[in-house]
Amino acid sequence: MLLPVDSEHYLEVSAEVMGALREQPGATVQVLGWDEAFVGIATGDPEAYARALQAAVMARTRLNCSVGIGDTLVRAKVATGFGKPRGVFRLTADNWLEVMGDRRTADLWGIGAKVSKRLAGLGISTVAQLAATDPAELVGEFGPRMGPWYAELGRGEGSRVIDDTPWVARGHSRETTFQRDLVEPAEIEEALRVLVAHVLEDVATEGRPVVGLTLKVRYAPFLTKMFTRKIPVTADPTEVLARALDLATRIEPDRPVRLLGFRAEMTMPEGTPATSTPPPEAGGDGPP
Repeated sequence: MLLPVDSEHYLEVSAEVMGALREQPGATVQVLGWDEAFVGIATGDPEAYARALQAAVMARTRLNCSVGIGDTLVRAKVATGFGKPRGVFRLTADNWLEVMGDRRTADLWGIGAKVSKRLAGLGISTVAQLAATDPAELVGEFGPRMGPWYAELGRGEGSRVIDDTPWVARGHSRETTFQRDLVEPAEIEEALRVLVAHVLEDVATEGRPVVGLTLKVRYAPFLTKMFTRKIPVTADPTEVLARALDLATRIEPDRPVRLLGFRAEMTMPEGTPATSTPPPEAGGDGPP
């Protein structure tokens, strides 16, 4: 069964949760998504502080939450998984390998199935093996930036700084999974027109022009293709629609379409910090 996502309600509740976190004494809050955030705090009793956070969220929203405690962002994020449901767990340099050493590299935040498979091809299957690997040995497979970064993940190391810079959306997107596969070009075009209209409504609230488009197509039963295109800067909805329809000519004819998605990338406001943190999509194959 497929259920619709009530994004407006999620956003409302998320704002309440983040508000409860920001009200805690001394807290610096870095929002990671609808239901995730890093909280930076200096305290001698992190477990007690974590329980206070849980109580604050419960009092304000009637929702339970899990808290991961760590001396790096990576360790705190991974620790959250051990705290579920409704618990508190601490991961630091002292117990990182004891807890994580025998686990698969895919269990690390930021390493997905594809990267884990490539690591296995190098004889690296566990977190402990990755932690013991010379970063230089990963450069040939992953490049000078990502290779050392994956080795750092294996050791649970990384940033210790909580950045509360407000996140600025780089784009807006919508997608629809159809109850019945679309096969006729006319109905595919009509569905895309509806998606584009919804996305442009979201873009209009930002007051920034569009500079790029992405069309997501999932053919039945489950083959997904992404088509992207940079476009001249424009705030004209008619121009965006025309370019979206042109991008749709890359959809293969006579293939049933199960899902359509559309994303519009916007110009960024002048002075936007490069470190502003997007909603996660962590657990993928790149840095969070």
